[in-house]
Amino acid sequence: MSDLCNNCRICCKLIPIKANEKLLIRDGLQPIDDNFLSYLTELSEEEAKNISSDYVAKIKEVFPDAKFYFCKNLTTENECSLKEKPFVCKTFPSSPLAIVPDECGYLGEVFLKNEELKRKIRMIKEEILDYQNLIETGDSDSASYKKIIDNLNRFVTKYKDFGSENW
Repeated sequence: MSDLCNNCRICCKLIPIKANEKLLIRDGLQPIDDNFLSYLTELSEEEAKNISSDYVAKIKEVFPDAKFYFCKNLTTENECSLKEKPFVCKTFPSSPLAIVPDECGYLGEVFLKNEELKRKIRMIKEEILDYQNLIETGDSDSASYKKIIDNLNRFVTKYKDFGSENW
């Protein structure tokens, strides 16, 4: 993505993690290591809402069990004190599934990429229906079509946590 950061630093002040799974929520679902976790301090929901109630609500809408953390490396000048930022920070947002606060400079770009992903998922669902129709007509390649359908369904299912069943 282009460099559209407006330095709101909400991505450093409110880091959402899927409870009990060590999965960073904000940029799709990303595994995180203990080293990254050591940079974080857990916030109460009230503390998180005091930083950005809109962003907390946006995350909770998709992941009701999300926990929020604050990065200990954020200085009072809103800068990262680390010489080398963690990869998940340097590349954020990198996914069309990124959940960014309304104040984020990347909001528009993420929205467009998300809409493109949804369009792709809808096209895949149409393709699945086409293959299912071929199977119902008794086409001789039914076994091949079932394998294709399974693969396409696996792709759609990867985005289930983000609502792909409704796209």
